[in-house]
Amino acid sequence: MGNQSQKLEFVSLFSGAGGLDLGLEQSGWDCLFSVDSDPDSVASLLSNQGSHFGNSAVIEQNDVRRLTGKEILKKIKRKKGDIPLMAGGPPCQSWSSAGKQKGFDDPRGELFEDFVRLADECGCQMMVFENVRGMLTARGPNGEPGEALQIIRESLWARGYRSQVALLNSADFGLPQRRVRLIIIGYRDTAKPEFPSPTHEKSSPGAIPLLKPWRSLAKALEKIEPIKDEEIIRPSGRMAERLEGLQPGQGAKSSGKKESTRPGGHWGYLQGGFVTDPKLPARTVTASSQQDWLMLPDGSHRRLCPRECAAIQTFPPHWKFYGKSASQYRQIGNAVPPQFAKILGQTLIKMLQGEPDQSPFNFQLPDRLNSAIAYTKKEHSRNGASRKKAIKVPIGNSSLK
Repeated sequence: MGNQSQKLEFVSLFSGAGGLDLGLEQSGWDCLFSVDSDPDSVASLLSNQGSHFGNSAVIEQNDVRRLTGKEILKKIKRKKGDIPLMAGGPPCQSWSSAGKQKGFDDPRGELFEDFVRLADECGCQMMVFENVRGMLTARGPNGEPGEALQIIRESLWARGYRSQVALLNSADFGLPQRRVRLIIIGYRDTAKPEFPSPTHEKSSPGAIPLLKPWRSLAKALEKIEPIKDEEIIRPSGRMAERLEGLQPGQGAKSSGKKESTRPGGHWGYLQGGFVTDPKLPARTVTASSQQDWLMLPDGSHRRLCPRECAAIQTFPPHWKFYGKSASQYRQIGNAVPPQFAKILGQTLIKMLQGEPDQSPFNFQLPDRLNSAIAYTKKEHSRNGASRKKAIKVPIGNSSLK
């Protein structure tokens, strides 16, 4: 088998409020270094250190672009090659469908290069990072859907890292949230990753269940203390009018752009205008204060508060978030759910302990992911005139022409 004696230690970049770090520690890893540029996030990490996680961690506020692997290793008193794992979540706003989708044209979209650079400089055998679903089909310098992910994987390969990609829904693993994220694992001198298989599924009337049923929002909220008056946010003005008459599982629609295949408009739900269905896992907790609404027994509505969003994200009830309400929402929404990170941590341990992958490597994606890219290309060809313009300058080590 692989290296059974190597310590399960990792370095964390873009650590945020610590969701990924906490989950990895719960699976058996030990965090030695956590860094984030946001002062509130760092304050949150420090306020939870010791009794909850990160007993061995050096936690600091810094910009990863100014860090070197040598500096990190010096801070944690390790040598190059001692730390098997680098983990993190480079900012996802540049790829999110809720944002402007500037991708590499947004400076935040380039930070993955520093993530890969620092993993290489520290001599890490593995790296794991997650991003929004939109990263899968994001366009690159030539405007082709899927091209951005190819560039990222080629950047990994240029530094000697193989890579595997999966699109996973947290609800399929027992979390009370339908949160679909792209997981990328880079590795060298370890076994090939075997992504976890779903343990839960959406119940269908009349169907014989093969897996456990999805965990509902209602079940998740049962475990937290009652909401206080000062935590309650009620709708007002135009929003109150839009919510009038909506039932759980319904939302106010946005108009959307007219497209050749959608003359009525490519609509979606208005951000902050959806009434959550407590019988299902919650929709994705976002980094915005405009969270979904709960319908109360009297028919009125209130917004999900930060503590409820943290419970949906599977943070423990004692976890502290520093800063004002908007900052707390942002930290919670940007986090990797700890319970999901724990599952990923177990996958990474198996990789480290397995026989190194020596099979020929190619960039082939699973059929499901290729189908999603093909569908996006078809949509792009039909409705390209209303889509974002492609970026002009490629980054990284790409052979795409």
